[in-house]
Amino acid sequence: MRKDPALACLLNLLLVGTGHMYLGQVAKGIVIMALGVVLGVPTMGILAVPLVIWAMYDAHRIAKKMNQAETKPLAAGGREAEKGVE
Repeated sequence: MRKDPALACLLNLLLVGTGHMYLGQVAKGIVIMALGVVLGVPTMGILAVPLVIWAMYDAHRIAKKMNQAETKPLAAGGREAEKGVE
């Protein structure tokens, strides 16, 4: 199923970690969300800004990789040519 990279970015902007959850990486999303709380609450969000930016970039990159892997032709032996999505 294709995933929208822009939506993954937007979800991370609204609530850090949810973009990864949308991509099916629920555990990673929960860890990012918890880290956002740990960094953001004591500093009024200042230290969470780099995390949010990174999470948006990472979710966009992963969504693009997932979409590329989905559209690649099958390699010899019936396996997908590239399965490597983090």
